[in-house]
Amino acid sequence: GGSQKNCPVFVQQLGRDVLLPLTDEQINKSMNKSNRILVMISKSPEDSVKRKIMSLNLRERSSSDYVEHGYQFHLENLSLGILGSKKEHEGWYSMNLEENVQIHSFCVQLKLYEQVSTPEIQVLNRTQENNNGTCSLTIACTVKQGDHVTYNWSEKGSTHLPSPANSSHLLFLTLGPQHADNFYICTASNPVSSRSQAFNLWSRCSSDPTESRQWGLYSGLLLGGIVGVILVLEVVILLWRRRGKAKHFQPAKEGKSLTIYAQVQKSDTLQKKPDPQPTQEPCTTIYVAATEPVPESAQEPNPITVYASVTLPES
Repeated sequence: GGSQKNCPVFVQQLGRDVLLPLTDEQINKSMNKSNRILVMISKSPEDSVKRKIMSLNLRERSSSDYVEHGYQFHLENLSLGILGSKKEHEGWYSMNLEENVQIHSFCVQLKLYEQVSTPEIQVLNRTQENNNGTCSLTIACTVKQGDHVTYNWSEKGSTHLPSPANSSHLLFLTLGPQHADNFYICTASNPVSSRSQAFNLWSRCSSDPTESRQWGLYSGLLLGGIVGVILVLEVVILLWRRRGKAKHFQPAKEGKSLTIYAQVQKSDTLQKKPDPQPTQEPCTTIYVAATEPVPESAQEPNPITVYASVTLPES
């Protein structure tokens, strides 16, 4: 077989289905004379041991002898399909066409890259010059996703800006009020994708948005806590006042009613024996009602009647 150091490079986006071509003009000419196709993969061109991906007997084309899980081989165009590409699918793929006494080889290197996300910036250093109203910034441009990423800075409507080094994510700027409306663009890219984002950096000179948001949050929490404490104190005072009034004021309850009957008559009528048909002396009946206070928790009792007899002295 031939060396794998000069294999063509095939670049694809990580996570997508890949259709890897495994053919050239020499392979196409040798197809009619070949008996078997063997596809293998290695992690480096110097590896002496390769892993078999697929084997096919060309004399019996009904089905492949072996196909590793996650791969599909297309005989009509000599391509290898990879379903849902992953990092472990990267490497050097080689295809061997076996004839009776000869073996023809073809190789291709597969590289997979993650798509980059939208760039974000962070102020690493800020120096304010109060004399002339300028400030110096050190800005970092970063992405949360993507590998083998390179960065480029530019000013909107202008040429590229200088950076500490080529393709650096850092930018050093000295800005003044005349740059208030300027926008600076960070572009993050790799072999399969590119994303850009424009930023107004003069706003980062006057204040740090992150610090402002934090102070606003702290102020809101402090104000809310003070209002909450005041409301709780007002409720406690109101309840305490109501409880004091309830102790000093007790509603009047209807007292227990007692009825006393008193009979008044002359004493001689009581000492003399009654005649067979005595004449009843007139008497006077006095009704006196007495009220007794009732305990707070006591229920209203039934009326009690007391009968008393009072004898008047003889005249």
